[in-house]
Amino acid sequence: MRNIFLIFITVIITVVCVKNPQSVELNFLGETQIALWKLLLAFFMAGIAFISLLKIGKKKQQVHEQEDLDESGEENNDQKSQLSDEDREFLS
Repeated sequence: MRNIFLIFITVIITVVCVKNPQSVELNFLGETQIALWKLLLAFFMAGIAFISLLKIGKKKQQVHEQEDLDESGEENNDQKSQLSDEDREFLS
């Protein structure tokens, strides 16, 4: 399913770039002429990079949260080992 989506997006981007060959004036840190398809492609690639950075940050946060959960689980096991047999039986 993911491959079909990527192929679909690639076709859409290709069609948009082919249909927009005209030049546009860009007034950012000076005036310059640039092909519209290059500008559209640059913004698309910048969006992909931004989303990738967000996903990387989310994965790191999930790993950090999982490590915290693992550490708290070990602390709970240590606390259970200090309980009497009767208390362990009650908690189980």
